[in-house]
Amino acid sequence: MENKIKAIIFDLDGTLVNTIDDLKNACDTVLNEYGRNYNWNVSDYKRFVGNGLKKLVERSFDYTLSESELDTAFKKTSEIYSKIKLDNAQAYSGIKEQLELLRKREIKLAVVTNKPDIAAKDMVYHLFDENTFDLITGAKEGVPHKPAPDSTLNTLKALGISGEEAIYIGDSNVDMQTARNAGIKSIGVTWGFRSKEELEKEEPFFIIDNPEEITKIIDQLNF
Repeated sequence: MENKIKAIIFDLDGTLVNTIDDLKNACDTVLNEYGRNYNWNVSDYKRFVGNGLKKLVERSFDYTLSESELDTAFKKTSEIYSKIKLDNAQAYSGIKEQLELLRKREIKLAVVTNKPDIAAKDMVYHLFDENTFDLITGAKEGVPHKPAPDSTLNTLKALGISGEEAIYIGDSNVDMQTARNAGIKSIGVTWGFRSKEELEKEEPFFIIDNPEEITKIIDQLNF
């Protein structure tokens, strides 16, 4: 029987990979340079992420920077993060096994993230087998960030997949909104950076608590 779900698009940070420690360290370094001692903890940074690195920097500075100051702080943070982004980053337990099982089911796999495109590709190629994903798309100049649907729709087009044949998997309200804006089903995951309550407000197709549930859902949908 032909698969009903032919492609899965994944968010990266908080969904496939736990990146929070390195993001926190990059922001803290710049905050210290500016003499801003907010003492944000990991839980704070989990609330700050989701809309790209520049927005993360803006939130870490508690919205106190002018636009020019933000541009400078963002550039500094980007340079630091590019050097340390793999220091602590690791795939969530069980994710690699699920991706392998999905490949065996001939499901196309893609990543759509607000992480800068080069950084996203570097991270995925470092942490996963080279042929795991059919397409990796990060933030690019001139393309609106999620929750705008542009990158997701471009991914579907490149894969030759319709919205009815795809599912978006992510850990935040931004991801659920991205899927809705692109006209595809969503699965919210609770092992990432945001709460189950936040996901529930977006009414995703499913909410799951561990990676092993991914293939079970796909198998149910493709039965």
